[in-house]
Amino acid sequence: MKYPAKEPEIRLGRLRTQMEKSGLDALVVYSPQWKVEYVHYTANFRVLGKDSAMLLPLNGDPTLYLSQPWDVPRAAAESWVTKITAAPVDMMGIVGEDASKCGKNIGVAGYELMSGASYDMLTAKLTGKNIINSFTLLDKCALTKTDWELEIIRKCAGLADDAYNALLNTMHAGMYEYEAVAEMEYAMRAGGADDDFQMIGMGARLPSMNLATENRLKMGDLVEAEITPMIGSITYATQLCKTVKMGPASDLEKEKFGLLTEALEYALSKMKAGIRAADACIWQNEIIGGAGYEEYCHPPHMRSRGHSFGLGAIDLNENNSLILEPGMIMVVHPNQLIPECGYLVLGETIIITQTGVERLSKIPSKLFEVLPNV
Repeated sequence: MKYPAKEPEIRLGRLRTQMEKSGLDALVVYSPQWKVEYVHYTANFRVLGKDSAMLLPLNGDPTLYLSQPWDVPRAAAESWVTKITAAPVDMMGIVGEDASKCGKNIGVAGYELMSGASYDMLTAKLTGKNIINSFTLLDKCALTKTDWELEIIRKCAGLADDAYNALLNTMHAGMYEYEAVAEMEYAMRAGGADDDFQMIGMGARLPSMNLATENRLKMGDLVEAEITPMIGSITYATQLCKTVKMGPASDLEKEKFGLLTEALEYALSKMKAGIRAADACIWQNEIIGGAGYEEYCHPPHMRSRGHSFGLGAIDLNENNSLILEPGMIMVVHPNQLIPECGYLVLGETIIITQTGVERLSKIPSKLFEVLPNV
């Protein structure tokens, strides 16, 4: 995805500021193909081959290393790193050799993701150096998003809305769970999602959501969907949680779902920069617990009232003292087990602002109903 001209300066500037505070002379960032977000964040490159790494000296230009030479042209077109080295045989050894020339203190983010052979190649070249686990440094830089990152996240949230509208437009009695998930995935992929993760539940008095099965939708069932598209990497994922009734909802279902709506709206009305992450959880629990479900607002029934994804992830739980800042993103979801009617879900992704929140979904916070044609 093409980046604004100032984005590399902002992103690498944040990294170097943290490196200087930590006394690092260089930072090595590693990503295998199955966990691309580390190098994607630092180099704007989503590795498709076996693995990739980036070396960022405290002073000097960064280098991007690829284990597959065939991926060099794509990296040259996408990444803001202009110095690219293909090393199909001893990539991490070459990274280590280059890093050793930068100074004494070498930070490494992602060494736990390396194979034993790659780790040995890297550390053999860094003998006598101070090797420092620097995941926390990388994660801290990603906590607040740049304007361009927020643009990507807004687009991602629009894809989640598209997916849910696709579900509403195709739901019918006899539909398999995997068919519903396929309809939503098609909508997200057609709109530009690089990947997605979904959970779904169909039935009465559901205990939870799960991965899609061959379970079929019946009249009178609830359908609960957790829709999580991502663009680039999981750091740029958003989530939408929605509940819809196949047929008219009962008065009990409307009443109990109303608790989730009230909890979401109450928390969002109070969230802004300067509050603790814990407060967003506590406010939701005040509404749901105050209605007689305090026991069900805590483990093992409920763990978190929201979170974000990938690097810079934030968990909305009662013990998180993190102070929220403008540009932080998270899904807020008062998903709740209600003994009288089962598990219900509701949630949307927001951006923290100085004075409140920016809500990214255009879909109302209500219990939807899909009524049969008469």
